[in-house]
Formats: sequence, structure tokens, C-alpha cells
Amino acid sequence: MRLSQTTVRLALLISAVIVSSPLALAAEPDPWKVYPDGLPDGANALRYNIDANVEISRQHIDPAGKQDWENAKESLAVDLREAIGLLPWPEKTPLNVQVTGRSERDGYTIENIAFQSFPGFYVTANLYVPKGIEGPMPAIVVTAGHSMEDGKNYDLYRTAQLGLVREGYVVLAYDPVGQGERKLPGNAHTVSYPAMLVGHTNLRYMLWDSIRSLDYLETRSDVDPKRIGIAGNSGGGLNTMYAMPVESRFAAGASFCCLCSYEAWIKDGGDHCICNHLPGIARNMEQFQFVGLAAPRPFMAGNGQKDPIFPIAGTRDTIRRAQQIYGLYDSADRVALHDVPAGHGWSKPLREAGYGWFNRFLQGRGDGSPVAEPEIALEPKESKDLLVFKDGKLPADAKSYIELVREEANRLVQGYQSVPSDSAGYAAWSKNLRKQLWETLGGKPVAVNSTPEEHGVFAWEGHSVKRLSIQTERNLEVPALLVQPESATGPLPLVIVLDAGGKKAAMESATVRRLLEQPIAVLALDVRALGEGKVKANQCASDAIVLGRPLLAQQAWDVIVAARTLSGQDDFGKVAVYGRGSAGLIAMLATALSDEIDAVVTEWTIASFVEAIADPLPQPMWAYAPNILKVADVSQLSALCAPRPLLWASPVDGKGKGMPEASSKQLFEPVLAGYQATAAKAAPQLIVGKDGEQVAGDFLIKTLAQ
Repeated sequence: MRLSQTTVRLALLISAVIVSSPLALAAEPDPWKVYPDGLPDGANALRYNIDANVEISRQHIDPAGKQDWENAKESLAVDLREAIGLLPWPEKTPLNVQVTGRSERDGYTIENIAFQSFPGFYVTANLYVPKGIEGPMPAIVVTAGHSMEDGKNYDLYRTAQLGLVREGYVVLAYDPVGQGERKLPGNAHTVSYPAMLVGHTNLRYMLWDSIRSLDYLETRSDVDPKRIGIAGNSGGGLNTMYAMPVESRFAAGASFCCLCSYEAWIKDGGDHCICNHLPGIARNMEQFQFVGLAAPRPFMAGNGQKDPIFPIAGTRDTIRRAQQIYGLYDSADRVALHDVPAGHGWSKPLREAGYGWFNRFLQGRGDGSPVAEPEIALEPKESKDLLVFKDGKLPADAKSYIELVREEANRLVQGYQSVPSDSAGYAAWSKNLRKQLWETLGGKPVAVNSTPEEHGVFAWEGHSVKRLSIQTERNLEVPALLVQPESATGPLPLVIVLDAGGKKAAMESATVRRLLEQPIAVLALDVRALGEGKVKANQCASDAIVLGRPLLAQQAWDVIVAARTLSGQDDFGKVAVYGRGSAGLIAMLATALSDEIDAVVTEWTIASFVEAIADPLPQPMWAYAPNILKVADVSQLSALCAPRPLLWASPVDGKGKGMPEASSKQLFEPVLAGYQATAAKAAPQLIVGKDGEQVAGDFLIKTLAQ
């Protein structure tokens, strides 16, 4: 039967009306969600970290006078270098400079240069030398922003480089790690997360490359060592604005499209590269203060008024406050902001402002006003004359960023004090280590005493499931599911189950069903930023780093508070924590830092933070706690759990594969020493190469039944 067009249209119209009906669209609420209408601000870890950063940033006040600033600036300089990872200064090893090519152009020469900022860590650079200028010339180190494929040879950056050459500057432009000719496996910018485990950052390596570039320029007879400046845009602006206070030999600097304020940038700037984030920096200073550390050397910020990631209001406030510090040295005119009605990028008006700024302070000509940029023709970026290594390969002895970080991690771990196996020695060691951990992780938060809020109850497989929210900090709560066997009476043991996939994934575990059959109560907990509380991973983790309280530590605190809150109720007895996968790190850290937890189990969890140092990242961003390897590895955290029952079930390596038995046993030795010292009733257990979930269930049932 054939339908008329009118009939078909009518049928489609009726269908559309039915589908668009609110009744038709209505779906059953997800029973596993505590917040069916979406994550509230009070449970949003990103919102929490943004607000905490803003609050702490507002506490940094302007100096009362010159003496006040003089008293403060030395400790600020130390704090800055420590946050970057340049305290102590790295050893200045031989640069081993190679000139791999030289080519002539109209008005300048290009030299292709490679040097080693650290042994085996090759920096690829182009040196542009103006022709026809007598005597030593001023020079500028130009640092590239985020142009991963092209690096120093990105068209916009080459335009600035050649514009400076035309103004009479020797220009050294290099590829930052992970960009251009250095865009290689092991050099990704996300490596800053594992680098922070050892107290390093991307900025540490970026700044050191700039400092060693300056070292190289000082060796050249055609460069005046007293007139070397630094400039860059975006990520290069980041490099510039931190290089100025850190390295006093830079005579002038111009940072484009990066300087702001921590308050404005974190509050309104969005999700940034981890390059921008320094551990605890917001606690120690605001940006006007590190700009002030460069006084009275000339510093200019050039920003776009419409730049969404570095709000102009923050930049203006920072420069205004920095000018007050420069004014203490009668040099308020040596710090300035040039902003233009543009977005993010090294636009022509900003480049012209830079030419005028450097001409005034490095050449003594002009009043610092912008200098017009002539038409600049660019050769193809693929030109062999722009490449340092013509075959596209670094030398065979080249080391990656990851390799350097791993070397430092191994050095730190090998230097740990052995876990004492005697009672008195262990007591002193554990007390000191726990103190060091709290200091490293940002301090122990203020305890919150509150009753969990109920959000409804439902039945699941014969059990009662309560939807709960548990307040763990003044401005934060976390969601959880409390599962209690219906037929159980009297106080029950409780297992807090953590899974990187959230509480719903935890509930799918066969172990959870086994525990409930015993009967043992289960709290499937979504620590902040996981499961139902999931937010932008990079933004939340990196903002927590700036705050000085890494997300891993915040999540461990959620577990500690949840354990304390529920163990204080009449319904529950012993409390154990069971961490699956990456969440095992949260479980172990929480147990190491508290006394509220009676037993801990990790399953398929990485056995050492050193194994987490890889590219691409083998662990979630939240798992990387800055500086923790300066204090302890997973083994030492586990030893802190003594004498409470502990199980490593099927530990894994950096690739997520089962850790070989020999390696596992070696990592477990410090744990055994700690348990020996405390005369624990039960030895800690390590199970390798077996069904982790089955073993975890057996252990928890046996432990909690005692």
C-alpha cells in the first residue's frame, strides 16, 4: 500500500510531537547517583580548588615600603626557585656546542647550533647575526610558545625573531623541550606531572635552557654580555616572566600574552597547560611579587585585551602593583604594560612594542615607544637552513626529559633511610615521616565533624543502599553509597571501596558481593574528582598543585574523614580500605597518614611512583603529588601502615602489567621491616601473579572476621 505525501507528513509530525514530549523524554533516575540533577558546587573539586586559590591569592599584600620589601624579597626568591625546581642550582656542565650549519641571508647570517643544557639533553637553536654592525652587539634569547610541530620555526615567532635582527640584535631562538626538533617520545609537556614527583617542573627545564642559552651568548665575541635580553610569547612569555627574576644577568625582558595574576588566571582563565603550574606558588606569592624581584631591570608585559586565557584585568593589576615595587627603586618607568585590542598571540602591535622597549634599554635609543615593523618575508619553515639536525634525528647519546626525571627519582629513592626494624627506631622514623608527608602535601586540613546527609534509599540484590554525601572540608562534600546487608544485626565491619572509575565501578566488583554475604558493610566512595565528582582532569589536578595541596592528598583526606565519620557510628566496627587500580594509591596514602583505618588492601596498583614516570602518563593526573619522592615511595607509605593488616594484591609496573616477583619482593622489603618493628600480629602480605580480586576478597573477609 502506498501512502500519500500528506499522510506521511502527518505521521512524521505526530511522531515528532510524541518524541519531544517531556513525558516521553523522562527517564528513570540513575539509582547510583547521589546528585541526579548534576554535581553541585559544594561537591565540585574544581570549584573548590579555584575558590581556595583565589582566597589565598588575595592574602598577598603590597609592601609597606622599601625596607619591608627588602626584608621579604630574599625569601620570595628562594620560594620561587624551589617551586620551579631550581633550588639548589643545577650544576653547569659543559655545553658541548656544535655548529651544524651556517647560511647567508640579506642582512644577516643564520647559524644552526646545538648545545647540551644538561649532559645529553640537546637544545636545538638558530642564531641570527646581523651583518654590518661593528663591536659587540646586544642579544635577545627568544623562547617559543606552544607550537609543538614547528617550535622556534613557527612563522609568527620567526617574524618576531627577524624583526629583532633588523633592529640590530643577535637573536638566539631555540626549541623548547617537546617542540620542533625536540618533539620526541619522552619529551611531552605532560611529563611535568611525573617530573613534579621529584620536585622538577617543565619550567625548570625551560628556564635552564634559557639560562644556558645566555651562557652560550656570553662566550661569543660579537655579543655584549651586559646587554642580553629575553622575550617570548604565550609559553615563551611564561619562560620570560620567570627567567627575569630567576636570572639577574638578563638585562631586560618582554613577556607577551602570559603575565596575569594567579587570582584572575585561575578564576577566569580556564584549563591551562601544566607548564603554567608551579607547586604551592599561590601560597607563597602573587605575580606582582615575582615581577618585583627583577627590579630595577626593565620588564614589559604585552597582552591582548581580548585574551580569554589571561584576563587583562589581572595583567593590569599585576603591573600596577609591580610598578609600586619598582618605584621603591626610583624605576617605576622600567616596568610597563602594553595592551592592545586583540586576542591571544604575538600580534604585530605587540611585536612593535617589544622592539621599542628593547631599543630603549639595550641600545639607548628611543623613548620606548613602539617601532614600526617593516614587511618581513619568511622562507619556508621546511628549509634545511632552519634545521639544526638535517636528518631530523638527535645524536645517539641524546637523553629525553623522562630519562632525566627517572635518573633523579632513582637517586632520591636510593638515598632513603632504611626503615628501622626495631621498635624505638621505627617509632621515631614513622613519626618524622608522617610529619614530612603532611608538610610536603600542603599540611593537615582542619577536621570537619558532621553527620552524613542522606539522599534516599533503594534496594539492590536484597541489600539496603543509602545515598550519602559526606562533608570532608569546610566547603566540600563527597558522594557515597552505603550498602548494608538487610538481615544483618549489630555493629558490622565496614570496607571503604575506592575505584578510579568511581563508586559505580566499585559496585560491579565481585568482591563487594562477597563482602556483603559475610555480612560486611560496604561504602562505595567517590573521592573528589572521581566518579560522580568527575571534573576537567588537567584543570583540577593542576589547580590543586598551584594551591600546594595535590589532588592525591585531597582525595586521601576524603577517605580519612569518611573512615572517621562512619567508625564513630554505632552501626560499624572495624574499618578497612580497599583500593582498586590507581585508587590503591589513595587508599595507601590515607592509611599511612591516619589511625582511623584498621586495614588496607590495594589491588592492581602501581608498586612505585618511579614506575609512574613515563610518557605518555601511565597514571591519572591526580596521582602525581609534587615532591613526594623526596620523602617516600609506595614502599615507605606501606611501612607507615604497620601494624595494621596490609595486602598488596597483584602490584603492577608502569605499563599496567603484573610486577615481576623479584621486583615486587625488593620493593616490599621496607614494608616487612616496619611490620617486624611493630611486632604486628599478622605479617603484611604480597601476592604476585594471581587473581587480585579473589585474593583481596579472601584477605578482607579473614581480616575483618577476626
